[in-house]
Amino acid sequence: MIVDSHLHLLQSKNFEKETWDRVGMPFPHDTKLNDLIKWLEYAGVEKAVVMGQDMTRIWHSQCGEDYVMKAVKEYPDKFIGLASLEPLDRYNRLNERALQYFEEAVKRHGLRGVLLTPPYGHYRSNDKQVYPFYEKAVELEAVVQYHHSAQTGPSILAPLKYADISLVNDVTIDFPKMKIVIEHLGYPWTEMLFTMMVCNPNIYADLAMMYDRPTIVTWNLVMAKEYGVIDRIMYASDYWSWGQGVFSNEPAKDFKRYIDWIRNGLNKVAEKAGWPTFSQSEIDGILGNNAKKLYGL
Repeated sequence: MIVDSHLHLLQSKNFEKETWDRVGMPFPHDTKLNDLIKWLEYAGVEKAVVMGQDMTRIWHSQCGEDYVMKAVKEYPDKFIGLASLEPLDRYNRLNERALQYFEEAVKRHGLRGVLLTPPYGHYRSNDKQVYPFYEKAVELEAVVQYHHSAQTGPSILAPLKYADISLVNDVTIDFPKMKIVIEHLGYPWTEMLFTMMVCNPNIYADLAMMYDRPTIVTWNLVMAKEYGVIDRIMYASDYWSWGQGVFSNEPAKDFKRYIDWIRNGLNKVAEKAGWPTFSQSEIDGILGNNAKKLYGL
């Protein structure tokens, strides 16, 4: 089974164009659910973890939580849903409304966790004001997924001081049982992330947006193998919007290319460099079995 562990659903009506023009980011296109289903099937993806992205605190935009709910309800065998929210309001206070929504999303709508994006929200993940969300995640046995990596777009969008992976270390110390996913291998703090994963079996990581850096991602996976955490690394497309960023106007082909590279290209790079190669079991784990384990599929 191939599982895409990180895929965004969005509707452009939820974005503020003036803001995105100001930061120099292209305005996103809508993604139709029936198109997405076709793209995933073309690439051989059986299940996908879908989420929005809440950036209302600073950037006055979100993807649309209702769209994620719609996808999970209409295609329960295809999609696993995560909520997305801003844990702090614009005055740096606990976002009580978001906390209530988180609980309802899991209990009433069957979502499996929550996406938090501290760099976009300009807050630190170890801020004690955010801790009620972690307490709730542990109570609900929900996954907390973080964008805790460098931003490839304009620096103002996601300042590095809010992305530093060491901030999550404080969270794991205070909430050792919380299930965590770190997107993008937590770059550029990837090896630090692996040391955290060694200490805590509840931390997973995904490969989103890493496939066009084949030498770097191969070396990082060699490190994951050496650290003994390769069984918690997951394939993820990080699909956002067709025709933007790393995605062409034919996302189905992008998905297939990423998956084919993990299947066939990864070991070619490792062999050429003289690094350890990956077993079929390890490759199958990256493509789906590790996500199956995390989500109990």
